[in-house]
Amino acid sequence: MDTIDESRGTVADTMDLDVAIARHATAEFDDSTSLADAGLESLSLIRLAVEAATDEDAEIDATRLVDIHTIGDLKVWLRELAAAAAEAQAS
Repeated sequence: MDTIDESRGTVADTMDLDVAIARHATAEFDDSTSLADAGLESLSLIRLAVEAATDEDAEIDATRLVDIHTIGDLKVWLRELAAAAAEAQAS
C-alpha cells in the first residue's frame, strides 16, 4: 500500500495514494494509466500535491507537471513532496 507519509501526524499522512487519486480521477486507473485517461487535470494534480506537502512553507515545483504522464509518475512525485515536507518539518 502506498502512503503519503506516516510520520507527520495529519489526516493526509496515512492516506492511500490510490484513494487520494481516485477522489480526483473520473475513470479507473492503474500505475500505467495516463493522467488524461484517468480524467485528471492540472488543478487536480496541484490539489493532490498540496495534500501531500502539508507543510505550509513547502515549495511545490509545478514545472515538474510536464514530466508526469502516468499515475505511476504522479505517485513518485507525491512521495517526493511528502518526503520533502517531512524533512522540512523535522529540521
